[in-house]
This record gives sequence, C-alpha cells and structure tokens, in this order.
Amino acid sequence: MEEKSRALGRVTPMVQESESSPIRRMMKMMEERSDLLNLSAGEAAFDAPEALIEAAVKAMREGRNRYTSTNGTPGIRNAVAAFLKAEMGVDVNPDENVLMTVGGMEAIFLAFRLLVGPGDEVLLPDPGWGILRPMTDRLGGTLRFYPLRKGEAWTIDPQAILDNIRDTTKLLVINTPSNPTGATLSREGYAAVLEKAREHGVFVLSDEVYHNYLYEGGHVSALQYDHLDHVIMINSFSKTFAVTGWRLGYAVAHPWVIRQMSVFKETISLCSFSIGQWALAEFLPDSRGYLDRVRELCRGNMERMVERLNGLPGVRCPRPVGGFYAFPDFSAIEPSDEALFRRFLDGGVALVPGGFFGAQGAGHARLMFATDRGLIDRALDRVEATVIS
Repeated sequence: MEEKSRALGRVTPMVQESESSPIRRMMKMMEERSDLLNLSAGEAAFDAPEALIEAAVKAMREGRNRYTSTNGTPGIRNAVAAFLKAEMGVDVNPDENVLMTVGGMEAIFLAFRLLVGPGDEVLLPDPGWGILRPMTDRLGGTLRFYPLRKGEAWTIDPQAILDNIRDTTKLLVINTPSNPTGATLSREGYAAVLEKAREHGVFVLSDEVYHNYLYEGGHVSALQYDHLDHVIMINSFSKTFAVTGWRLGYAVAHPWVIRQMSVFKETISLCSFSIGQWALAEFLPDSRGYLDRVRELCRGNMERMVERLNGLPGVRCPRPVGGFYAFPDFSAIEPSDEALFRRFLDGGVALVPGGFFGAQGAGHARLMFATDRGLIDRALDRVEATVIS
C-alpha cells in the first residue's frame, strides 16, 4: 500500500483510479506492442487537407501565435456562421451565438458545468459516448438513459426519448450521427423531441461532430428549428478535417448561455488554439471538395467493413447511417467485454469494447473505418482469424 504524506491525505480525489477507460488502457498496451493494427482510434487516420496545413504555416509565419479573445477571433466566428449556413441552412449571429473552444470536449464540459449540479437529471443515449457518464457523476448529476433501436441499422428512436423526458430532466444529450453506432434522428423525430423538451424546461445538448459523415440523406441539426432558447449545439473541426491534435471546436447557443460559458472558459483555458482559428477562417469557405472526398472514402470503407463482418459466422453488423465507426455484435462468439477485448488484442487488433458505451453495447465492439483501405483489410483478416479460431 502506497503511503501518503499528510498533504496528500487531505486531497479530495476527483476520480477513482478504476474509472480509467478501456480506451486509455488500450493506448497503453499499444505503446508496448508495435505489431497491433489499430481500429480503436476515435479519429480519422487520413491526412488533413494540404491547403489547411499551408494556411496554418502561413499564420505562424505571420506572427499569429498569441492569445485571441476568449470567444474566438472575429474571422473564425464569421467563418463558422457562414459554414453553418452553407452546410445546414441555419443563420446564427457570429458575435452572440458562437464560442470557440478547446475541442468539442471543452464545449461539452462547459455546457455540463453550466447545467448540471447535484441531483440534476441527465438523459443520455445507450449506446452512447462513454465519457458523458463519469462527467455527470463528477458534477453530482443523476443518470438516466434512453435506448437506441437496433435493426438493419441503428437508429435514434424519438419515441424512446419522448417516453423518458419528464419534469425532473435537466439535460438531454443527442448525438447525431452517433458514436459508436452511426445512428441518426429523423427530422420529424427531432422536431417532436425539441418541442417536448421545451414544454418540460429541458436543455438539449446536440453533439453533431460527425455531421459530414452521412451515407443516407442529409444531416439534421438541432439548429434547424426555432429552439435556441434551450439548445446547445456542439461541433468540432477534429473529425471533419482530421486535426484532432489542434483541439479546436465550438458551441452555438443562446447569447446568455454563450456569455456564461465564455466567462467560465476564461478561468480554464482563456482562449482556443490561435493558429487553427486563423487557418480555418481562411480554409472553411473552400472546404467542400475535401469534405466530399473524405466522406466518399469513408462510405467505401464502411461498405467493405460491413460486408466482411457480416460474412463471419456468428457476427452481425448493422450498416452505419453516419459517422465513421462500425458497431458489430460479437456476443454470439464472446459475451464478455473483457474477454472479447483480450481475444482481439491477442489476435493483433485493437478495438473498443462495446460495454464502454453502455449496457446495450455489451458484446459489441467499435471499429473505426476512417483510414487506409489496406489497413482495414489487414485488420479484418486478423478479426476473421480470431473469430474462427
């Protein structure tokens, strides 16, 4: 047992060491094994657009290496507003409705910090991004879940959300397209959910970071409805342009909410990555060609991965409607998440066990397909060998 000094003994722990996620454990193991093929990453493995990189180099050479305003430079906020108009057909005020953040993660944390306190009820998707559960716990909130519907594709069932919204609900999180399932919420479904949320005084956090990766229909955004008085839309450039290391995202919300988040952000990070702001302000207006290209690359990879996984005995893989992950069901082969994770790790493939995403994820695994086709085929060869061994 490790001894603590008197000072250490007075520290109130923020987390328990057992809370360390399986993703962090896998990353540690991958550092120790150079032979692993990695389909576990929560980021695209293709290159960022060259024009964006050149814009960043230009910004650095021009001396744009200093603090910006907390909300972000006027240029990037104007560019974000124009981008949202072009991509989603929505009008937002760049001066009042947009806050640049250190990745989508800071935007989500600021929203949770503003809205969730001891006893406040948070309604999350299951399966859904696992980080939101401990975030709620650490703020003293109460967790409830609405199930996603599994079929030929995973979908966000609006009725499941409507059935779970109640007066005690403080915050509802919708992630469309979903991590890990690729599920989306229909236009009519979103309208019904937002209306009931407004009636019950529920804030809706709409996580739309995978908005570019849609393989059926167009993206439905919470911003396309007249509900900005109780909606916070979160987005990020990380997934869109393969620049996760830049840590640059944004929130769109009511001016009062943006002011609250901005003041709190001053005490955490002061401002967001300056070079990324300058570079993206220049690149965003001409980004459509890159966005189309990477979406089609992911579509082809997705179809290849789903076909191969569904060809394996005992494996069922719904076709993702969006995002860049497949979420196959391996429970007929190995129902234990821990055993499944170890089995594939021994087979030379890093995947994310489905239980990390909620009770409905048990027996599944998340596989990322935003990468080189050759790597996908080699990794799936190892998955196949592991499954049939």
